[in-house]
Amino acid sequence: MQIEHLAVRARLRSPWESLDLGIVLARKHWWQLFIVWLLPAAPLLALCYWLFPDSPELSLLFVWWLKPVFDRLPLFMISQALFGSPVSVGAALRHFFSQNRRDWFMWLTFRRLSPTRAFDMPVTVLEHSSGKVRTSRINVLHRKHASAATWLTLTLFHIETFLLAALFALIFLFIPEQYAEGVDWIPLLQEDVLWARWLYIALYLLAMAAVAPFYIVSGFCLYIGRRIELEGWDIEIQFRDLLQRQQQPRRRTSGAATLLLLCGLALGSALPSPPASAAAVETPQQAQQHIDAILAGEDFHQMKEISGWRKKQDTETAEEKFPDWLIDFVEWLSGLFDDEPDSDSEFTWGPTIAIVLELLLWTGLAFGLGYLLWRHREKILHSLQWQAKLKTKPPTPETLFGLDVRQSSLPADVCAEVMRLWAEGDKRASLGLLYRATLSHLIEDFEFRFGSHLTESECAQLVQARQLKPREALRPVSPALSQFVQELTANWQQLAYAHRPPQEAQVSTLCRQWQEAFSHDR
Repeated sequence: MQIEHLAVRARLRSPWESLDLGIVLARKHWWQLFIVWLLPAAPLLALCYWLFPDSPELSLLFVWWLKPVFDRLPLFMISQALFGSPVSVGAALRHFFSQNRRDWFMWLTFRRLSPTRAFDMPVTVLEHSSGKVRTSRINVLHRKHASAATWLTLTLFHIETFLLAALFALIFLFIPEQYAEGVDWIPLLQEDVLWARWLYIALYLLAMAAVAPFYIVSGFCLYIGRRIELEGWDIEIQFRDLLQRQQQPRRRTSGAATLLLLCGLALGSALPSPPASAAAVETPQQAQQHIDAILAGEDFHQMKEISGWRKKQDTETAEEKFPDWLIDFVEWLSGLFDDEPDSDSEFTWGPTIAIVLELLLWTGLAFGLGYLLWRHREKILHSLQWQAKLKTKPPTPETLFGLDVRQSSLPADVCAEVMRLWAEGDKRASLGLLYRATLSHLIEDFEFRFGSHLTESECAQLVQARQLKPREALRPVSPALSQFVQELTANWQQLAYAHRPPQEAQVSTLCRQWQEAFSHDR
């Protein structure tokens, strides 16, 4: 995540300003986000129409329940566009399964009805956090902006409903007047007309797809605003700009100006300076006595007695009864499950709701069994003495922190090139070559998957974590290699951000350690 490429200004914003920013960004990229949300959802609805032609409401419930699956591609697109790497619709659709591979079960079960879904989803999709790490991260984010995320969900849910009614009104307006006058609309809306119900489902899908970009982008901007507040992105960008200005070639001072400066310094040192006076410094014992004397004063020992009348709560005579709205709600539920049909209509809600609940139970059971099989797949395959198929390696990154980490970009003799650049005075390029060569070998030889969202320190922590807890399927990391990566990362950060280069002897030592760690690749 390159925050210097942020497409919007990094500054502190209130939650409502962040939501406004999300609305503006969603309007700018609405068409692409609308298409990338609708294309996976429309075929799924068509499949439901083919499998359950007589149950349009059940198909709508299924598509509506999978909204967290469809929301991930627009979130992926807007995150790439916001950091200066826009993705086309076709490229985003190719990432559909990769973006939904992580933590999908929890989002379709326990977190499905979360009112802060748009605010929480970037933690899973962008930060790739799960388990206790995700829980602690969500707790920090929810200390602020959680109420704004809830209001965002409620508001856009009502906008979906209003948009659906507007679509129905638009269709009615396109019907010629001579045909509309002869149609009795009340029986058409009340009776079980299958094509009208499927039309309602299709229009509701369009309403969801139209509102989804605003919901996703606003929640993402709320998340970005919270991260700017927590991590100080605005301050970091200012420091990076300051460093770039300092690294630009400076104008050489003329000889006359230098001579004038030296004369001024010599004259200032020759003049007598006034005697320095310093106030007496208190010892810790004297300071403690001073503090005790202040605390013993009258200002810290004032007592006030306030008396007055208060109304006593009459809890003994208060009538304990159920509220009227709860009684009305229970009577309404009992009427829904009444098996005896009314005299005016033969349709009953009881069997329909029972079918929906049964389907939800079977779906939850299927998801649960699938999750358990996937979670314990290695033990199951080992017990059956099967050989698991090798996973396809994810694509390795070409750049990290603005450095080219491809093997083809490295010279034949890395250490010799490092020392040559150091001798020529290009210290940043010299140590940068050694650092990116180390990253390249860690990615290729040790199969580390450093993401663009990580920092240099987090990459070094991953190397140290594998050294402390090695994994069977991956190449182990020796203590010497881990220590070398820690030292090299610290020296690179000092040079890149604080402009403090190490000593030449230290660079020679790092080159020797690099040769010992990657001697087979020299």
